Amino acid sequence: MRQRERVDLVRLERYIREAVLPATHPHTTRRRQVLEALGEAGGLCTARTRNAEGDVIVCTLDAGHYNPDDKPPFKDGKPGGWHKADASIWNDSGAACIPHAAI
Repeated sequence: MRQRERVDLVRLERYIREAVLPATHPHTTRRRQVLEALGEAGGLCTARTRNAEGDVIVCTLDAGHYNPDDKPPFKDGKPGGWHKADASIWNDSGAACIPHAAI
């Protein structure tokens, strides 16, 4: 890699860390995408599911959060011990789900 390309990558990473990452909300898909781009998503849950449109949704909570007995109160949308990504909440028992332990 040439020197100029390295400098450009360093500037891009600095911009992402200083401007983009702070502008994302915790536990959202956008923040997960930024952390993945930085190579720092290793501490996040890896559970996945599919929505009605067939899109893959990945949990945005920290790894180790899952507790199937801690059910969410669906009225206010808090995730409890289940998985969460933006407005989606699910547990590991659904047919379209890949549990966090399987990946």
